[in-house]
Amino acid sequence: MNCCCFSLLKKNKKNDLTENYDRSNSNINILSSNNISDNSKEENPTDIQKEIPAIIDIASINERATKQKWNVSSKFDLLCLERILSPLKEYTLNVNLPPKTLRIENVYGYQGIYSRRNLYYPVEAPSAQPILYYGGKLAILSYFSLKRQMFYTGHNKKITCMAIHPDSKVAASGDYGSPSTVHIWNIPYIEKFDGKEGDEIKNPIYILKLDKRFIQTVSMSFSRCGNWLLVIALNQSYQSEILCFEWKKGKEISCTFCHDDKVFNLIVNPFSRKEFVTLGVKYIRFWSLDNLLHPSDSIEKNQNLTITHISGAYLKSKIFVSGTIKGDIYFWKNNTLSVICNNIHKGPVTVISPLRNNNFLSGGRDGRIVYWNEQHQPVNEFSVEGNPCIRAIDAGSLDGILWGWGDGIGRRASKSFKGLNGFKNRNSVCSNSFLHEITRSSSLLAVDNNNNNNNNNNNNNNNNNNNNNNNNNNNNNNNTPNTNANNSICNNIDTLPDDTLDEQKSKDISYIIGCEDSSLYIFSQTEREIIRLTEGSYCSSDGYELWGLDTHPLNSDIFITAGDDGYVRVYNLEKKEIIRKKNFGIRLHSICFSPSGINIAVGTDEGSFFIINENLEIIISAIIDRRATIYDIAYSPNGKYLAVASHDNYIDIYEVESDLGYYQRFMSCRGHSSYVTHIDWDINSSMIRSNSSNNELFYWSLITDPNKSIDPTSYRKVDWHTSKCILQWETKGIFGSKIVKNPTTQEDIEHFLSPCTVYCCDKVKINNELQLLAVGDAFGNIYIYRFPAFSNDMQYQAFHAHGGPVANVKFAVNLKTLISVGATDGLVIQWNLENIK
Repeated sequence: MNCCCFSLLKKNKKNDLTENYDRSNSNINILSSNNISDNSKEENPTDIQKEIPAIIDIASINERATKQKWNVSSKFDLLCLERILSPLKEYTLNVNLPPKTLRIENVYGYQGIYSRRNLYYPVEAPSAQPILYYGGKLAILSYFSLKRQMFYTGHNKKITCMAIHPDSKVAASGDYGSPSTVHIWNIPYIEKFDGKEGDEIKNPIYILKLDKRFIQTVSMSFSRCGNWLLVIALNQSYQSEILCFEWKKGKEISCTFCHDDKVFNLIVNPFSRKEFVTLGVKYIRFWSLDNLLHPSDSIEKNQNLTITHISGAYLKSKIFVSGTIKGDIYFWKNNTLSVICNNIHKGPVTVISPLRNNNFLSGGRDGRIVYWNEQHQPVNEFSVEGNPCIRAIDAGSLDGILWGWGDGIGRRASKSFKGLNGFKNRNSVCSNSFLHEITRSSSLLAVDNNNNNNNNNNNNNNNNNNNNNNNNNNNNNNNTPNTNANNSICNNIDTLPDDTLDEQKSKDISYIIGCEDSSLYIFSQTEREIIRLTEGSYCSSDGYELWGLDTHPLNSDIFITAGDDGYVRVYNLEKKEIIRKKNFGIRLHSICFSPSGINIAVGTDEGSFFIINENLEIIISAIIDRRATIYDIAYSPNGKYLAVASHDNYIDIYEVESDLGYYQRFMSCRGHSSYVTHIDWDINSSMIRSNSSNNELFYWSLITDPNKSIDPTSYRKVDWHTSKCILQWETKGIFGSKIVKNPTTQEDIEHFLSPCTVYCCDKVKINNELQLLAVGDAFGNIYIYRFPAFSNDMQYQAFHAHGGPVANVKFAVNLKTLISVGATDGLVIQWNLENIK
């Protein structure tokens, strides 16, 4: 078996046009992975070192681009498209708008990074209990008990903060970018499932455009009376300012300098119509809202504070509690520091959530949630699976406003919130120590065994009260006494709860937890258990991203993802939930099903790949032949070969002997001058085409006869099984200036697409007369074209949802579902393919 390749697009000049390819190494020897050395490019006998050259006159292109005042760096790639020859098969050109459109059906995941106070549970809903949060460019209203989501799609940039009006009927959301905008819109509550899915929330009340000097909205909140909207915005000098809007009139009434560094949170005092608190880097201030904003605290009293405050909340006793970057908890009374509890969390205290009876919860980056009783003592703790950073906790009170704290807007407390009532062990998600706790007046106390113990406990409680009084006297003498919490972290296992959220359980939610790994959990009051609502993939600023995606070749309800967090997740389209997942302890980048769907091939960031069964239980084979990221991996249509594209500029071809998994490398295709990003097989499993990061398009042919020559135009005669390569003749029309229309605001956003800003594509054959092409770009947009899209006049439909690059798109075999994954937001979005009305 030998291999020949020829390049169609290559930026490097070749002086020797007579040298087509070298068949001197036509007899390919099998090379063990143990024999690969650092000089494998020169020593590997399976590498194909010659290819048919193609010359591009860069000088003439640059001259032409300069005369027409083009951006050479972006237009150069488009000029290269002229060298791509059409296939010999004739296609009928149809540039009309595709007859199908996309509608968001479900979003898996939650914005767990770069955000705080981004999870709301308005318990005063008419019937079904909604949960409001955001991810990417979408504000999401989820009715998990009804398996239905609604979306506000008015933002053109990713959302960074959100707030809910005290009447629970209006929401506000702010985004990232210059100029930043704040959208105010109605929350559409529903009482029961009406057969609809994925409705969009249209017609915002107001869209407030901030000054161009602002690059991001950081935090926001409505005032206690609901008349004003307070916004923390970051300017171009990375200084924070407070803006006050009379939102019902859509106008700004005040703007005040806040801090010369970042401010993380703005928290309104539920006991006052005017007061609020801001927390930031080495900073905490108490403010009063009059005609103009001004601080209500004395900076001289707080000037000795050099600790960064991240989170905070008011308690029923009107005491303000703040969490610091060092894991300490500060208590403030009358805007003055009263008590400090040191080393409660190992790392930043990311969230503090008040409970009903003067108790509260604190969550940290260490993954622990600490429960504090009415005496402000840490009495217990628990954690969720995997100990991810806790980003948000909400009990549905809107910081106590819905519980009737303070004067002003009078609203009764929610009947569905009955306080914490303990939880049974559910797949080791809760800590064992927490499972044996029950509540009395919403505070955690030890379980009593008999009446005698109760009497003893009562006596002990009286003694404790006396001790507390003594301690209070001591606290007056010592301004900052220290308290430490006990450690009781659970041992988590890598399994999923079997239960799902039904309508009855949704009425008994105690509180909701949002984690940095893009997962949401609820604690059910009646069932006393933890339930996972949704989960995407963990992404972070230190390089953790989500790229791997594939749909099952036979089962239309199954698709899988693989990310840098090490997890392979299996989703069910019909149930709209994760059905299996497993952590392999290594960064994963690519994934694909075998044609039979029995096996799954997974590529890692370390040059290895492994084969697992569809249940994720057995590793059938693991192979390490390269030293860098496996960017793409694909089985041939007949299932006999597996192509693996790596960062080492190689494409390794493995022969698959059986589904039980003996994989033998018999060929390595070499010729790309940069790492290989995409590969496609033809329908006969005899040819491969590939793209590289520097916009090369190569074709490779598998030959059984070493004496048989290769027809340089043979690639024009084949039909391709997939269309993952973004650079091909069938996709020439997707590049250039594209307009994305916002369906809510009707605003047109222009993007220029080149091979460097298009990240993925996939095709699907609806019938003999219609094929569609889905394209994902670096700006979070998805485009739908007729396939093939080889003309610059091709009409398209554009949709936006992701907050960053669209890493991958894939059609399901049911021909009516498209799956997209975001590289940096960790979201997995399920789109429904519908006819245009």
